Amino acid sequence: MRSADRVDRSEAVRREPAASVLIAIARIAFGVFFVGSAVLKLAATGYMAGMLSRAGFGQPAPLVYAAMALQTAGGAALIIGRLIVPAAFGLIAYVAVVNWYLHPFWVLQGEEAAIQFQLFSKNAGIMAGLLAIAGAAVLDRSRA
Repeated sequence: MRSADRVDRSEAVRREPAASVLIAIARIAFGVFFVGSAVLKLAATGYMAGMLSRAGFGQPAPLVYAAMALQTAGGAALIIGRLIVPAAFGLIAYVAVVNWYLHPFWVLQGEEAAIQFQLFSKNAGIMAGLLAIAGAAVLDRSRA
């Protein structure tokens, strides 16, 4: 291999300052989204418990509080920039569970299936964004 063909590892993971700013904005925006979702659950705990009950959960209130705790902790970690990778993967797992149990478009028909597919797809996009944030954090750690 010619020396011109070799890529210096430090060069391969170097990122433009603007990219770092954009990733930080995305990370903080996701954090605010999840903390905000937790606050909304707190304001509408009864409604959320009813929604989980209609989805077949026997004891929904503890699940609502667990979701609030996870969203608050994960979102706060993203906002302050600490424990980014575990926070992102914890939130990915949470959103995946929400998708499976609350947006099962594959068992529905017509307009309801279309609505649930849209919500499922939106959540898949959120998971992809969290995965990108986790990946950026891993790259940042490998440069340090």
